[in-house]
Amino acid sequence: MSQFHKSAFLWRYLICSGVAALALHPLVSKTAAAEPATFAHSRHHNVEIDFADPAARCAVTDLHLKMAITPESHDIGAVEQQIHLANALGRKLATDHQCAAVQSVDIAVIQNGSEARHLQATRGTNWQFAEVSASQPAPPAQPAAPFPPVPDALGAAAVTAPNAPAADAPAPTTSPAQAQDAAPSVPQQTPVVLPEGYMGLLALLVRHNPALLDNENIQTCWARHAFQRDFFAAQGNEFRKHEVENRAKADLTQISQQIPAGTLEANLAVRLGEYDFKQSSFPVALDGNVLTLSSSCDMSDTTVPGRVGLKLGETAPIFRLPMPAAEAEQFLKQRTRFGFINREMMAVLTFHVEDSQLDKMADNAPQPVTLTHVKIYSDTDKTSLLADIGPDALENMRKAQEAAKAAQQAKEAAEQQAENRRRMAERLQSASRSEKLAMWVGQNTHGFNTPDLNTMRSVRARTIMQGAPVDAILLVQADGSGRAQVPTKWPGKLNLTTPKDQPALASGTWYLVQGPVSVPEKGDFPAAEMTVQTLHACQQDQCKEAEDPQALLAALQPTVKP
Repeated sequence: MSQFHKSAFLWRYLICSGVAALALHPLVSKTAAAEPATFAHSRHHNVEIDFADPAARCAVTDLHLKMAITPESHDIGAVEQQIHLANALGRKLATDHQCAAVQSVDIAVIQNGSEARHLQATRGTNWQFAEVSASQPAPPAQPAAPFPPVPDALGAAAVTAPNAPAADAPAPTTSPAQAQDAAPSVPQQTPVVLPEGYMGLLALLVRHNPALLDNENIQTCWARHAFQRDFFAAQGNEFRKHEVENRAKADLTQISQQIPAGTLEANLAVRLGEYDFKQSSFPVALDGNVLTLSSSCDMSDTTVPGRVGLKLGETAPIFRLPMPAAEAEQFLKQRTRFGFINREMMAVLTFHVEDSQLDKMADNAPQPVTLTHVKIYSDTDKTSLLADIGPDALENMRKAQEAAKAAQQAKEAAEQQAENRRRMAERLQSASRSEKLAMWVGQNTHGFNTPDLNTMRSVRARTIMQGAPVDAILLVQADGSGRAQVPTKWPGKLNLTTPKDQPALASGTWYLVQGPVSVPEKGDFPAAEMTVQTLHACQQDQCKEAEDPQALLAALQPTVKP
C-alpha cells in the first residue's frame, strides 16, 4: 500500500506544480492512517466492527472499537440487537491470544455516519455489554506497550507513523496530573488465555515434553488454531507458511510455559433436563462419563494421539441448576419459540490432569481426570452465566451421587435376593430328597438348575472316562477326625481333605460335602480322594433334618447366581 502512494505521488508530481506536490504529503499520511482494521464482521447483520486505533489493535488494556451501521445493515437498529451482537464478541475476546491484555471494551455505535451511543463491558462481567449514558465517560484508551517487531504472515509490513498534532492545532498543555500519568509505568504481565479442548491438551503435552515443539505437524496444528487466517492465506507459499509456523512455535512455547500445570478446559454442549420438583432444580447431565477430545490435525508423525478420552469417574456427572418452580416456569417460557423449548446450553468444564497421566495418553484409552470447576451458560455463545460450580460443590456432588448409586445398588441387590429366594422356594416345593440335600452345599454350583447328590459309582466312572478329577456332591459319614485324608464309613473307599478355612471333620458325624474327586490309577480298587470345598455338618443320621424345606430356605445363601 505504501508503494502505491509513492507511485501516485510521483505521477502527480510530474503533472502538477511543486506546490501541489508538497500539498500531497499530508494527504498520503492521512490516507494511510485512515485505513481501517476490522476486529469482527457479522454477515447476518452486514455490520463491521473496526479497531478505533488500527495501530494498537488488541495490544491495549482498554480496547476501543467502532460498530459501523449503514443503510445496508440488517436487523441491527435497536439497542437490544446491538448489545446482543456486542455480547457475541465475548468468545473472541476470551480465546484470542492477541487480546489477552484487554480488560475493558468500549464500542462506539456509528449509525449513518454519526455516533449514536456507546456500549461498554469488562472482563470481570464476562464481556456482558450495556449501554452507557452520554454523560458517563468511556474508559480512557491506554497506549499500547512496545512489542518486538513480529513479521507479518502475509509478507507485508505494517507501517504506522507516530501521532502528531495538526499544523493548525494549538499546542497541547500538560497538567501535573497528566504529567504523572505520562510517567513510565511498570509493564503489566499479560494474562494467559487458556486454550480449550484438544488444543489445551496439546499445550499441556508440550509443557510436559518440550521436545514436541520441534515437530512440524504440531507447529502446523497450532498455526491452524492460533493464526487461522494467516495460515490459510499462506498456503502455496512455503516462505510465508514457514513464517506462520515459526510464529506458532513461539506462541505455543509461551502458552505452554505459562499455563497452570495439569489444568485443562473443554467447552461442551449440554442439554437442560426436565425440572425436578422434589429438588427444585433443573438437572444437567453429561452424555456418558468419558469426554473425547479430538483434532482434525495430522498427528501421524508425532507421539501425540489425535483422539483422547477423559474419564470423569464411574458414572456420568449430573449438575443441578437450583431454581424455584415459578421462576423455572418463566425461564422455560422465555426459551420457547413456536411451541419448542430450547434446552441447548453450553458448559465450560475445568479438569486436573496428573503429569503421570500425560505419559499414558493414547488413542481409545480413556485416562481418569478430576473435574475441578464447571460453568453453565444459557446458550452456546455463553452470554449469560447460570451456574458457577466450584471444587467444594463438585466434591459434595460426587459424594451425593456415590451415595445415591450405592443406595440404588443395595436396592437392586435386595430385589434380586428376594427374587432368588422366591425361585428357590418354588423349586423346593417339588424337589426330591436327593435334590434337597444337595442344595445345602451345591446351590451356587448349578445356578438355577437344581443340583443332585452323586453316587460313588457314577463319580468313579466319570473320572475314568475324563481322565481328570470331577466335581461331586456326596452324603458321607466320617470314620476319623482331622483335616487330611480322613476315611469314611459311608460310602467307604473315600478319603476327605478339608482346607484350613473349613472346620475339621469329626468321627461318626454325617456331612454333605462338595468338591473335586480323583481316583488313583495304581492299586487294586484304591480309595478315591476328595478335596472338600463346601461342607455342611448334620445333626441327625443320614442328615434327616436337612430335608426340611423351611430350614433349607433359611440357610441357603442369598446370592445365588441367576
